[in-house]
Amino acid sequence: MEYQHYNEEDFIRDDYFLQWVREPDGDSNSFWLEFQEKYPEQRAVMDRARELVLLLTTRKNEPKVRMAKGRIWDTIQEQTVGTEVQQGMRRLKKDTGFRPLYMVSGLIVVMGLAILGMYTFGVFTDHKVAGPPQITLLLQDGSQQVIDEGDTRTITTKEGLTLGNQDKHILKYSNTQQDATKELAYNELKVPYGKNFELVLADGSHIYLNAGSTLRYPVQFLPDQPRDVYLDGEAFFEVTKDDNRPFTVRTEQMNTQVYGTRFNVTSYKNEGNTYTVLEEGSVGVYPPETDESAPVKIMPGQRAVMENGSIAVEEVRVEKYLAWTRGELYFRNDPFALILKKLERHFNVSIASNYAELDQMEFIGTFKGQSLEEILRAFQEYTPFHYTREGNNITITPPH
Repeated sequence: MEYQHYNEEDFIRDDYFLQWVREPDGDSNSFWLEFQEKYPEQRAVMDRARELVLLLTTRKNEPKVRMAKGRIWDTIQEQTVGTEVQQGMRRLKKDTGFRPLYMVSGLIVVMGLAILGMYTFGVFTDHKVAGPPQITLLLQDGSQQVIDEGDTRTITTKEGLTLGNQDKHILKYSNTQQDATKELAYNELKVPYGKNFELVLADGSHIYLNAGSTLRYPVQFLPDQPRDVYLDGEAFFEVTKDDNRPFTVRTEQMNTQVYGTRFNVTSYKNEGNTYTVLEEGSVGVYPPETDESAPVKIMPGQRAVMENGSIAVEEVRVEKYLAWTRGELYFRNDPFALILKKLERHFNVSIASNYAELDQMEFIGTFKGQSLEEILRAFQEYTPFHYTREGNNITITPPH
């Protein structure tokens, strides 16, 4: 067979290729390795075909972990799938300790080809929830402004005082001390479900606010005074270094203090989960009622979690906690109940689950640009369930 001329569909239909994917042995491994060395231009084609038939992963001696098919293809070319897909879907990466479990049948092959064809001809489209609430900015004078992400304008108070400028999805405050004398003047930025927004404070610190988040912060920081902001929700911080003025993110359950670094804080009041993940630098965390002079220090690659009144520190995959800043939904061994919370925020919907067994099942998957319906269908492929939707209300029930 002229494998050197095969495309993805040809490989998926080939029995010897499927046998190698399902049950590799010494002979098949030798054959396909030699083939890839002889025809290196076919490696990418083989990888994409192989990923179409990789369905599940599982840890040894542990319950199965379902893998949602958010990114099965690795950067499908635009000329193949058109601009609707853009660069396609990245390749799923396996955690250390995981091994692939291949479950391929004639039905799966047909499904894979059908899905590939639907993406190729643009059958899948991005259906967004209509009319989500607006981003709002509450000023120090009590007035409220609606932030339209398509605008470019100057932000002023009722008295005409210039605070900064909005450049579409980002709001930048001016670095001036004209109104910062002895008292702090606060603004409050509220980002509803279904939206993200960026903010640059007067000191140059850059903040990315996730859906369903509220940040209260000073218009200007006072000289020689700490820089404190108040968060309900989730935000990623790139803090401008200032050795004389520590920067503290205050939440209901845990405070995070830094001088200049990159980190993510999650603390949704209605979800009871508070933690800080550090990407770069060093931070100290402490409960609000304790002495801030003795914080728990964490290093890059660690997460500090508030649990039962105390702080626990663990090693984590930082990319999992920062993916949302790139517009991605990244799930790695997450229980379905937590996934539903993230989907609610991302799509501005309300999801009720009446399927208790499903809530604790863990899934793996990454999505970017897919509609809510496409994501739910991806999960349904590996663990069947039923759902109904009425407007923005979704109900999940066991399969019929």
